[in-house]
Amino acid sequence: MRISSHFLIAAVVVGSLTASAGDLEDGIAAFEKRDFNTAVRLIEPLAEQGNVEAEYFMGTFFMYGHGTAMDPPQAKLWFERAFGHWETQAKGGNPAAMVEVAMMLTTGLGITRDDKAAVQWLRKASDLGYAEAWAELGELYVEGAGVPKDVAEGERLLKKASAAGSERADEMLAALTKRVEPASY
Repeated sequence: MRISSHFLIAAVVVGSLTASAGDLEDGIAAFEKRDFNTAVRLIEPLAEQGNVEAEYFMGTFFMYGHGTAMDPPQAKLWFERAFGHWETQAKGGNPAAMVEVAMMLTTGLGITRDDKAAVQWLRKASDLGYAEAWAELGELYVEGAGVPKDVAEGERLLKKASAAGSERADEMLAALTKRVEPASY
């Protein structure tokens, strides 16, 4: 679940370096259709040019053997490149990149997992009013990852993100409702 949500956010992060938006969009569409060979063909040249979203996708392709041989060391290299680019953008004040850094820190893709550092990045993005940061931080409170488990605080943050237009928050709230509804007698 973490990885698929990451793809959705990765697809909308601004600040691509030299990528053709059409090729990236077409590559993501191919990925979503499970046409991995086409996805790799379209996305790999963009990753080689330094497009951060494409770098992340290349890590995924190598991690799971989608359109290429499974190669965890190669996946790690691509994830490290993506993380480095997002971290630079995050340090420059980009809240979407802050969320990407946080999500990579919570999954440990290509880097050492660090839930507490992820929370710090999400709080910075939250302070900038970024709805997706509220959504992700809300999920961490619900799960108790990097913060003490506090379902009420998680739900509050998810509702705040939802009110600000986060579809991801809407999905998480629906899932939370299913998890906490009392059993029927």
